[in-house]
Amino acid sequence: MKIVVTGIAGKIGGIVARELRRDHEVVGLDLRAPDGLPAHLVDLCEREALPGLFRGADAVIHLAAEPRHGPEVGWDLLMPRNVVPTANVFQAAHDCGVRRVVFASSMHVMGLYELDEPYRSIADGRYEGIEPGSVPLVTAEMPPRPDGRYAVTKLFGESLGRYYAEAEGMEVVSVRIGTVGRDDRPGGEPRSYVSWLSHRDAAGFFRACVERPGLRHEVLYAASANRWRIYDTPRAWRVLGFAPVDSAEAFRPS
Repeated sequence: MKIVVTGIAGKIGGIVARELRRDHEVVGLDLRAPDGLPAHLVDLCEREALPGLFRGADAVIHLAAEPRHGPEVGWDLLMPRNVVPTANVFQAAHDCGVRRVVFASSMHVMGLYELDEPYRSIADGRYEGIEPGSVPLVTAEMPPRPDGRYAVTKLFGESLGRYYAEAEGMEVVSVRIGTVGRDDRPGGEPRSYVSWLSHRDAAGFFRACVERPGLRHEVLYAASANRWRIYDTPRAWRVLGFAPVDSAEAFRPS
C-alpha cells in the first residue's frame, strides 16, 4: 500500500513509519525533515497543497499535532496545530479517494474518569484492595470527559472521523494513544504503568490499524499489555487481531 504519515518527524511518526516501510510505500509530511525517512515539508494548514500529496494513497495516518497537553497550552497553539490541520487532512483524504484514515487521538479525551475511584487510586499507584482483572474498564462508548483543551481538540478529530465514516463512506480508526516515551520505558509517575505503550507495540498497533480488513469506524485505546488498566485496551486487541508483546510491569522497581 501507499501510506501517508503526517508528523513523520515526531516520535511516534518515526516509529510507525520505519515499521511500515518494511513492506509498504511510506511518504511523510511534516514541518521539519525527519532523520532517514522520505518526507515532504508542508504546513498542514495550507489546504491547497494537500491533494497532490494524498493522491494515490491507500491510507493516511494523521499523527501531526501539538504534543503538549498541559493547561498552559492555549487555543493560539491548538487551533493551527491540532484543529485546522486535522480538518484539512480529513477533507483532502476524502477528496483524493483515500480508503482509510487512522487518526491519533489520546486517552486524555477520557482523562477526567481518572478522578473517580477506583481509577484514581490506580493512576496514583495505590493498589491496596483492588484486583486488576475486576476493575470495570472505561470504554469508547462511555461519554467523553476531556481533561483539557488539548483533549477537546482530539475529540474534534474523532467527531470528524465519525462524520467521514458514517456520511462519506471512508474507513476511520481513531486511536486513543497512551504514553510513548522516548526512552521506551514507563516514566517515573505511577500512571505510566497504566498508559505505557512500547515502541514495538506502537509499531504493531498502527500496522494493524492500516492492514486489518473490514474496519469501518472504530475508536480504540492503545497501550501495551500492562497489568493495571483503566481503559478498554483488550477490545482494541480483539478488533485488530493484535497481540501486544510488552508490559510496563517489566520495568517496575523491585
